[in-house]
Amino acid sequence: MLSVHRRQITLLLLLLGSYWQAWAQPNLQQYDNRRIHFGFTLAANSGRMLVDMNSSLFPYDTVMNVGVQSFPGIGLGGILNLHLGENFDLRLMAPVISFVQRNLMYTFPNSKKEVEIESAYCDVSLLLKYKSDRRKNTRVYVVGGGRLSYDFASTIDKNRGLQNPIVSLVPLTYGWEVGFGLDMYFEYFKFSPEVKLCNTFGNAMYRDGYIFTDNINRLNPQLIQFSLHFE
Repeated sequence: MLSVHRRQITLLLLLLGSYWQAWAQPNLQQYDNRRIHFGFTLAANSGRMLVDMNSSLFPYDTVMNVGVQSFPGIGLGGILNLHLGENFDLRLMAPVISFVQRNLMYTFPNSKKEVEIESAYCDVSLLLKYKSDRRKNTRVYVVGGGRLSYDFASTIDKNRGLQNPIVSLVPLTYGWEVGFGLDMYFEYFKFSPEVKLCNTFGNAMYRDGYIFTDNINRLNPQLIQFSLHFE
């Protein structure tokens, strides 16, 4: 995954270099007058997890703390953009396939235990995009909206036990997204680097009756995502 991130950064630097060379020349002047645009996105992500502990069990249990370890992930998906006006677009991101990993680190009085949580999400997002006025070949923008995710790698059906600890997330979750980016108009396409925070509503943890979930009230997955959009 790290090599994919390096290639993504190299691509970004190359595009920025060619963009600044063509700064004085207006590109795609009629692009924003088209009603519908299509494109694709490449994304790098870092999965986070908010853990709400059941502190009432601490005096009676052996679990002292639960921490979270995040890992880099990748994503790929499609874009359908509907032009609403000079400064507004409605954007459908679907389907977006994202691979995410977050591990839970359990601390016991005399030992530690790591439980892996790997996810392969198919995401559908509906976003409202507000764009600034165009300045030569550039617009800045903010986006926000809702997100529906299905985890094809959910482990709720796997066998588990005290010697085989598994912490599962429910397959279907929903939440919100908010972010910002920069539209850059090249000669033949529009390129947009974007940073976005994705948060899940409610409790995404599957409770199985074992110590590894009994000590947790709720798990709330989050995602910090850096995307390169091509339209």
